[in-house]
Amino acid sequence: MKNIIISLGIIGIVSAVAIGATTAYFNDTETSTGNTFTAGTIDLKIDLQCPESGCDFKLRDLDGDVFFKECDIKPGDSEEVTISWHVYDNNAWARIRLADIHDYENGCTEPEEDVDTTCEDPGDVKGELDDYLIFTLWMDEGAKAGWQCPDGGNGPCDEDKLEGDNKLNGVETILATKTARELVDGVELPGILEGSTTYYLGMQWDLPFATTGNIVQTDSLTGKIIMEVVQSRNNPNPWQ
Repeated sequence: MKNIIISLGIIGIVSAVAIGATTAYFNDTETSTGNTFTAGTIDLKIDLQCPESGCDFKLRDLDGDVFFKECDIKPGDSEEVTISWHVYDNNAWARIRLADIHDYENGCTEPEEDVDTTCEDPGDVKGELDDYLIFTLWMDEGAKAGWQCPDGGNGPCDEDKLEGDNKLNGVETILATKTARELVDGVELPGILEGSTTYYLGMQWDLPFATTGNIVQTDSLTGKIIMEVVQSRNNPNPWQ
């Protein structure tokens, strides 16, 4: 009798396993095909207006182009360029800065020796121009708020005669006034640059008459002007 009960138990277990193995659920499968991910692009192109020195050039990628090449500057001298920024194909943050600055002493005249403590050991990077050469930056929007000139143009345009006209007309807001040394840290352009829109940035250098003396005599300064853009989407603090 006991063997019969054990046999029936074994049969029950085997039956349960068999039932579990043959159980099926309702199901369905759908497949999405042809999925593609393509990286976007950000491409900055620049054109320049500087009518005083005649260095204007049309929209392009820069390849060693010179914005300023000044000789024999003196206190009271200044010059301005208008830099047109064009971003393709996505919106971006932007900033401008100086880099690789070298301030050469180039020896000392007698008047410079009286005020310049580095004249006894001038070296290649002991000039003082980077502390006295002032850069002023502003967005050259002209008479109307925002940007009216069509993309690809090199203002001003009929829509706003003062936009991108190489002048501070009293309606623009100055972004920054910095020495060459300070401009190494960069100045951010306000707001997001929208793709396929022309933005005009005025950039003026000035060797102030009131505050510059013999200490900069014979000095020369070289460096790069760096214009940077970085995607704005998913990137609220690009320069921090």
